[in-house]
Amino acid sequence: MRTGNMVCALSAFLMVVTTLLCASPSECIEDNYSLKTTMIPMRDGMQLATDLYFPVSDKKPFPIVLMRTPYGRKILKDYGEFYSEHGYILAAQDVRGRFESQGEWEPFINEGKDGYDTIEWLSSQNWSTGKIGMCGGSYSGSVQFAAAILEPPHLITIIPNITPAMPFGNLPYEGGSLLMGWAIRWIDIVENAETASDMARKVREGLVREWRSLLNILPVIDLDKEVLGKVYPYWRKWVMHNTDDSYWKEVDYLEKLKGLDIPVFLQSGWYDGGNRGTKLAYFYLKQSRNDQIKMIVGPWIHSDRSSKYLYGQYMGEAAGINLFELYRRWFDYWLKGEENGILDEPLVQVYNMGSNHWFEANTYPLPNTSFTKLYLTSEKGANTSRGDGKLQPGTASSIKQYDTYTYDPGDPSPCYYAYLKKGASEQYNRFVASRNDILVYETPPLEQPLTVNGPVSAVLYASSSAGDTDWCVTVYGVDENGEIYPIGMTWGILRARYRNSMRSPELLEKGKIYKYNIDLSHTGITFSRGERIRMEISSSLFPEYSRNLNTGGHSETETEYVSAYQRIYHTEQYPSHLLLPVIEKGKDR
Repeated sequence: MRTGNMVCALSAFLMVVTTLLCASPSECIEDNYSLKTTMIPMRDGMQLATDLYFPVSDKKPFPIVLMRTPYGRKILKDYGEFYSEHGYILAAQDVRGRFESQGEWEPFINEGKDGYDTIEWLSSQNWSTGKIGMCGGSYSGSVQFAAAILEPPHLITIIPNITPAMPFGNLPYEGGSLLMGWAIRWIDIVENAETASDMARKVREGLVREWRSLLNILPVIDLDKEVLGKVYPYWRKWVMHNTDDSYWKEVDYLEKLKGLDIPVFLQSGWYDGGNRGTKLAYFYLKQSRNDQIKMIVGPWIHSDRSSKYLYGQYMGEAAGINLFELYRRWFDYWLKGEENGILDEPLVQVYNMGSNHWFEANTYPLPNTSFTKLYLTSEKGANTSRGDGKLQPGTASSIKQYDTYTYDPGDPSPCYYAYLKKGASEQYNRFVASRNDILVYETPPLEQPLTVNGPVSAVLYASSSAGDTDWCVTVYGVDENGEIYPIGMTWGILRARYRNSMRSPELLEKGKIYKYNIDLSHTGITFSRGERIRMEISSSLFPEYSRNLNTGGHSETETEYVSAYQRIYHTEQYPSHLLLPVIEKGKDR
């Protein structure tokens, strides 16, 4: 049986924390580093608290690795030990308004300019070589992109680990729908956890808490007050700015990555909530003139460290590569000029689960990828897992022209992810067997192993009786015993009004058929003989995503809702399909 547990959405911005506070807040000496705390000035006069880990060495000056975090710079102590031991100054900084840094805390908004100012201040010090690199995961990855697109002269390279795409590719919106569950839980962590142990405790609590009832409040904008007991202005800004407007301009970095010309090393895991961001960043960076875009994606969760095990399941000896050694070698080449062979290695390494080995290439998707369409079909109807919905290759042909369901925002269909993080796949499977508002399409049992490695997407031709609604797609595996298992973060959502643009929403003409392209992130796995691939379609992924109220109004500030009568078409004219990156047989080793 495949694994049924995976990282929860709450960890989407949580670094792995295993560090302890230094004995003194200002300066201390250890075996391989000295620590000094300084306040770095920003252009507006605010000062940001920064710990500097100096190597115990007379070979000054040193290149610098910068990490910026909202979780408290003290949790980065082990990074300071690691990089100082290898001849770098590690600069660990509290972002604006957090812990000892001055200014007002507003997530994402100030990170570009503050990152720029920090880089240039560090580069001007007499103990600095003037060459700065950045690293760090999740939020600490986003701040790297935010600074890099402003082109600070002394930023040489970045290593964004497990980094989501901002603001409509991953966080805080995905496909135009507010990632409500993550946002509320993350705000609780950031605002109410002072230490690494506090954060770990809140993650554990988040796994077992019953979020469906807690987040069932309307209007959504009041969830901060109702669930967390306090009004958070930035939460309300996120809710009100539900299009890609001027508020998001400086943090909307994806498009700007096309102009980035410094080397970038991306790292993520198939079970990382931010892996969609890694994929999107790679695609935009590849449109630039930069030919040094490195990417590694393994069978891991939301962490910048590798593991041979995924929640107890052995993922293969090859999964346990030394990522920190790779990060160091990358910095050694770009910041120290050491010829260590890192550029002679393939730029892309993506793990393949099931066969448990690495694919290596210089481009992604992999050169031997064949994008294969599996068309939706049904005879009597695809409602519930007891229906007869099928996924079939070849051409679009179906006895039934479309499948229908009614989406009621008062009883939104559940999100697979919400059950996975509680280890409750069986409970979710029972839901799917009973809910008519979920359409299910499956392949027949595979006659031979099938390797899928790369970006996954779906194309739906659909109509709705509503002026706006959501379309949600989830893909996973079904083993020979009929048990479902995740193949990564392979689901997606698209709010219909944003089908053409996140900047210019367009309401629907009721009953008209539209084409929807839905990003399902990416994965790397070999399905075994006898297993099946399942695709689900619904109109909500509750409570992880805010539900669409179907009125055409602002679904996060209003309370009135209407049910929507939905149609998913599968005809020769309207060939709804799943698009899989299949690795050609004979080239999957």
